[in-house]
Amino acid sequence: GVSIALADDGLVGPHIDFKGRITQFTTDPTGNHGDMTSGIAVGAGNLDPTIKGMASGSQIYIYNITGYPQIVNASQNLATYGTVVTSTSYSQGCNVYDAFAQQGDQLFNQLKVVLPVFSAGNNNGTSCGYGAGTQWGNITGGYKQGKNVIAAANLDAFQIIDNTSSHGPAEDGRIKPDISSNGKDQLSTDSDNTYQVGGGTSAACPGMAGICAQLYQAYRELTGEPNPEAALIKAALLNSAEDIGVPGPDYFYGYGRVNALRAVTTLEEMRYMSDSLEDGLSNSHVINVPAGTSRLRVMVLWNDVEGDPSSLRALVNDLNISVTDPGASTFNPWVLNPAPVATTLDDPAIRSIDSLNNMEQVTIDNPAAGTYTVNVEGYTIPFGPQKYYLVY
Repeated sequence: GVSIALADDGLVGPHIDFKGRITQFTTDPTGNHGDMTSGIAVGAGNLDPTIKGMASGSQIYIYNITGYPQIVNASQNLATYGTVVTSTSYSQGCNVYDAFAQQGDQLFNQLKVVLPVFSAGNNNGTSCGYGAGTQWGNITGGYKQGKNVIAAANLDAFQIIDNTSSHGPAEDGRIKPDISSNGKDQLSTDSDNTYQVGGGTSAACPGMAGICAQLYQAYRELTGEPNPEAALIKAALLNSAEDIGVPGPDYFYGYGRVNALRAVTTLEEMRYMSDSLEDGLSNSHVINVPAGTSRLRVMVLWNDVEGDPSSLRALVNDLNISVTDPGASTFNPWVLNPAPVATTLDDPAIRSIDSLNNMEQVTIDNPAAGTYTVNVEGYTIPFGPQKYYLVY
């Protein structure tokens, strides 16, 4: 019952793996890229049970990418077809927060429940002007540069990033990609009831979209509510990801490899809360950590209002978090050095104050049992109140 809007090249199928669950809004017969992405997202494995997509019960609505109808018509699509997840494996431009990114941030901040998933791009080896060479700052641009979306990097079966998968930072130093998932050598559907091998961030994206659809279903079943807010699902995914690459978030893997089981456990065990802040105010939240815990992870994430493409940074409403342990030691979130220097962009994150991202994470290894206090400060909120989600 969870619906995905996917825009790619042309008609998908015919394929029995989509039986009864596909609606197409394109008559263009061009290409089979959409066949591959659709199968990874929702293929049921009816023809071959070993070749099955992520969300095999989801409804999928197919669009041609021209004009990005899955994005610009997201409000109408939500109202008419219930599409709460979008999957987009195409690219626009090169590492720039432009008018498209601004439009997307505005739209998805207003809609709240729609979670857009994008490919990070297969653009590594290209210089997009970040200033650190061809291995940095080459996320493809447009909507995926937004703050209120997910951009997925491409991993192989051994969770090694593919050489072509685009690297961050975003134009203003924000963390991109957001997260990583398997996209290399994916078996998926092709037209006329056949199968094909696909790959790239184009394949990582629909896999992530299918995982998001599963989490929407889980939330509905657990709470009885129609839909979660996208910020909660994104926070659960990022905070539960398997940390790979250098410790902490980085510009290759984002917050790491997706771990769908951990993400759904966050929802099942209700390890989340929400609140809001006005400028200059702060909230405190209490977390009880049991004995024997190997790592505490805390993340605060919020859908930000749209940024200004002419500004040096996209972030508008700036929240800061810190975590205080039972012994009164305080821990700041992990922050990367965005300076356009190749030798430091790969440095591990340090604990500091984050003024770029609309998600902040604190981790504490081998935490002592007891009560931890999470402080969330409304450092600069020109457009409040600002709602946020805390997951742990």
